Amino acid sequence: MKRLQRLNSILTRGLLALAAITSTGNFVSCSDEVDEGAFYTFTGQTVSSFCHEDGRFSIFASMLDETGISALLSTYGHYTLFVPTDEVLLRYFSDKGISLENFPLEEKEKIIYDHIIKSEGIDYTSDRFEEGALAESSMSQNYITVSFQSDDSGSGLIIYINKNVPIVEKDIEVHNGVVHVVGNVIEPSQDFLLNTLENEGRFTIFAEAFRATGLDKATELIRDENYVSPYPSGSVVRGENTFKVPTIKRYGYTLFAEPDSIMHLNGIDNLSELCTFAERYYGTEAAGDYTNTENALYKFVAYHLLDRQMSTNSFLYNGPCTVTSRLNERCEYYETMYTYRLMEIKAGNRINTLSDGTHVGIDEQQSNLSAINGFVHSLTDMLVYDESNMVNDVLNKRIRFDFYNIPPELTNNNIRWQLVDIQGASGYVIPNDFCGKHLSFSDESEITMWANNGWTNFEADELKLNGWYDFTLRMLPMPPGSYEVRLGYRQESWRGIAQIFVDNEIQGIPRDLRITGTDPQVGWIADVDGPQDSENDKAMHNRGYMKAPASIYTTQNGGVSLRAMFSCLRIVVGQFTWQEYGAHTLRGKNVYDPNQEFHGDYIEIIPTSQIDREDIY
Repeated sequence: MKRLQRLNSILTRGLLALAAITSTGNFVSCSDEVDEGAFYTFTGQTVSSFCHEDGRFSIFASMLDETGISALLSTYGHYTLFVPTDEVLLRYFSDKGISLENFPLEEKEKIIYDHIIKSEGIDYTSDRFEEGALAESSMSQNYITVSFQSDDSGSGLIIYINKNVPIVEKDIEVHNGVVHVVGNVIEPSQDFLLNTLENEGRFTIFAEAFRATGLDKATELIRDENYVSPYPSGSVVRGENTFKVPTIKRYGYTLFAEPDSIMHLNGIDNLSELCTFAERYYGTEAAGDYTNTENALYKFVAYHLLDRQMSTNSFLYNGPCTVTSRLNERCEYYETMYTYRLMEIKAGNRINTLSDGTHVGIDEQQSNLSAINGFVHSLTDMLVYDESNMVNDVLNKRIRFDFYNIPPELTNNNIRWQLVDIQGASGYVIPNDFCGKHLSFSDESEITMWANNGWTNFEADELKLNGWYDFTLRMLPMPPGSYEVRLGYRQESWRGIAQIFVDNEIQGIPRDLRITGTDPQVGWIADVDGPQDSENDKAMHNRGYMKAPASIYTTQNGGVSLRAMFSCLRIVVGQFTWQEYGAHTLRGKNVYDPNQEFHGDYIEIIPTSQIDREDIY
């Protein structure tokens, strides 16, 4: 009873303090409102009471009380706290030449938020750690990275946070989360990518090229200051469902860089020699004008950049929607900042893998270098867009990509691969200008970003639209050539009828997404592992349909591939010849009923020369 009374006293004080600081504007906080119904009636510890009752954390506990955050950490939820001891904090203050008493309140708040992840649905216990970044950012909107190093004896591993903060005691489970004790204060980087490169000291040649091209400045965006959410509360109710809405719009970047050691192995010892190397692949146009987009050095550096923030463990979908036999074949395609040029990343973080297995690797131990708005990853070989290899080998095959792969905004704002039914939310809603050039839709469109590992989706995500929708998605850019475009979806009675366009040109008659695969218009017949399967595939293709890929797995129907489900289909949209590198769009428009739904799961683009050689995966 005394413990509960003490906790109630702490909560009351915390609420008063929290109310006093909610107008602070100098720091991006989580803006959580503590509602009376969220208080515990319990006998165990919360994150807050653990800090208060364990004598090792009295300084951190007092900071929680001063800022009012103690109240938040006493409520229902999933909180992961990396907590520094008094000894660690005293050392931190001493190194900074300040005292706890003179430390500004907003700085105390920032330190606390740097150490907490308020999760959407899980506690980050150590068994969830892998090399790279945790899936959700801290409450200060910074991603926390994890790495492993052998201890002095060589018989065990030490877990490090952000490369230099050891976990000294892990997995202390409390009622509303988990606590890890750390041996240093977590200080998220305030550096941009260039500073991160230069501070590391191993990338001097690449850093010079990065600065010379001006691409360092092009990667200094952190957030869109002009973005105003139509729902400042962060959620909107549609019917019986609540959807999350982004309250801020973040930018992010990923930079791949060759360390000096790799440069030297390729005969490159200075910027001039790197320019000569780049000209072998990108030509000599605008020679010497490094900031010109046609310059070889500019193209070389731009091909090392992605406009989305990703650690080494977030390039690929890691959920259960892939059949076990195809896990090593998982891959993603990303457009680089060398406009219209793709990069392939396969399982094992293999970049641009050739048919003979040759690829550029990522040095995991030297990667995941955090910048304020991105990550730097160290390469094991020289990375270039080799026109011949890319056109004739790496990209000369079926390219499958999720609808969510295209807009970097969905990655940078942690919408991609985020499952539904989290804290009462049924997915995400975004404004029609949120994704810029990559995804746009009319005001009459009711869009929902939805994901579920238990459904029949490629990589869990799917795009749903209701109303008199009219949307346009900018597809992945392909090299010049002849291609077939396909649309993957799941048939349901609540779907509608959509007219499909490519590059704003109508493609055939409107498509009825309600028609089941066994309908004669489609002609789906279950596989029997014989020549009939191939004949059925050809017959369906002639009708403008295909079975779903055998590589995508669902737990439905006892656990099967989507190829075994007649409701999971691909529409053959059409065949096209593209004469040059450029943007190509897929558009869908409702032509039937605003109450019926469009379902977009994935898109495939395959060279027409490869159709007859295509496998079922």
